[in-house]
Amino acid sequence: MKVFFLNPPALSGEHFMKEVGRCGRRTVAGELWPQTGLAYLAAVAIQEHCEIRLIDAMASGETLEGLIRINLDFKPDLVIANTTTPTFKNDAIIMNRLKASHPDGIYAFTGTHVSALPEESLKNSEADLIFIDEAEQTLREAIHKWKKWNDIPGLAYRKGDEILITSPCPYISNLDSLPFPARRLLPNDKYKMPFFEDEPFTTVIPTRGCPWKCIFCRAGKVWGTRIRTRSPENVIAEIREIKKELGIRNIVFMTDSLTLDRKWANAFFEKIWEQNLEFRWICNSRVDAVSPETLQKMKRAGCLLISYGVESGNGEILEKARKNIKPEDSVNAIRWTREAGILSMAYFILGLPGETRKTIEETIRFAKRIDPDYVNFHVATPFPGTELYEMAKEHGWLTSNDWSDYEEEGSAVLRTEELTSENLVQAQKRAMRSFYMRPGRLIREIGRIRSYAQLKARIKAGWALLTTLSRKSH
Repeated sequence: MKVFFLNPPALSGEHFMKEVGRCGRRTVAGELWPQTGLAYLAAVAIQEHCEIRLIDAMASGETLEGLIRINLDFKPDLVIANTTTPTFKNDAIIMNRLKASHPDGIYAFTGTHVSALPEESLKNSEADLIFIDEAEQTLREAIHKWKKWNDIPGLAYRKGDEILITSPCPYISNLDSLPFPARRLLPNDKYKMPFFEDEPFTTVIPTRGCPWKCIFCRAGKVWGTRIRTRSPENVIAEIREIKKELGIRNIVFMTDSLTLDRKWANAFFEKIWEQNLEFRWICNSRVDAVSPETLQKMKRAGCLLISYGVESGNGEILEKARKNIKPEDSVNAIRWTREAGILSMAYFILGLPGETRKTIEETIRFAKRIDPDYVNFHVATPFPGTELYEMAKEHGWLTSNDWSDYEEEGSAVLRTEELTSENLVQAQKRAMRSFYMRPGRLIREIGRIRSYAQLKARIKAGWALLTTLSRKSH
């Protein structure tokens, strides 16, 4: 059996994607994130003795014409393309063209957007299948039960004029049973970011699942509400493989909060230090899921930066968003992270329920007060599959039904009772300028530069930021 895995290219312009989306599109800072999810699926197909191709066209620069030639030459039985909410229209066009070039194949989408809207996604594309939520086991079943779609959990498929959805696929309980992602098939030298001085990096997924129910997030739906962890030994074995086979020493732990399971996290950090793995890494965490002791262990294990979802400086907005944190939790987390010698990134969301001009200014002041090393202000985006999306539809807050507008950089698709979409975009840009253009902040950043590589990376990131802030909103 032949399987073609694809991260589609942008047909026109750039898709500026939220950094934590990690979807392989270019981010606002010009970064490219590895297609680890597709590499996991490719590894499963390899285990099942399939012949495969994997192309990250956003990273490799492959064109639609080139993909059509590859598709005609390879003649895959199954094509699986990753897609996201703002790129779905783009990706559906590519899928349609590929199917027209080789109609004998089966064409499928995977990703959070199609998982939330499987029926709509099939209606608005020529795709035959949707892999819903966690896809590895569904793919394995599909290979073994080829075209017996009704017997395979976790699928949406066409049957004549009908669209049918099978039962949910159970989440994988033993994550150690998964093969390591087939990273050797990716253009690993293309994945770079300023935090690693533009050296190549890769992503590792040590845990899946999130028990929290933030109204703007899809993590619990896609990965489940129970935290599932790989064994520390299994993750460390993957890191050793990355260093040995790819020569990469920079890793992003791609999970919603690396420290939610505090006992597991502390054991993991201790094993990294004990085994002297010598790599640099960054991660996400919740501000209420760290302590001075844990942060000291993270620093000793090589942690360079921690990203926190602070979201707002207003307690009522945090409560309405079901974030289950208080502003004081963010104050403590940023301070403890600084004291541990780790850099911090704080993410804020403008436009959540209850947002006003007054609360936006409160959040901007709060960001300056806690003073993380880096910030990113996003406009609240009601992605399908989130409670925020359902709330926005119910209350008439949506200002666009075009999925291409559902980005968090330079556009907004909802309003609040007091603020228009344009107000929110302008507030986002004002917040970024207000934080980053402070003389003391600029001097501190310049003082961190220790090499030409760091200088070059900072200039590149700064220029991307300035370009974004000057771009007209839409």
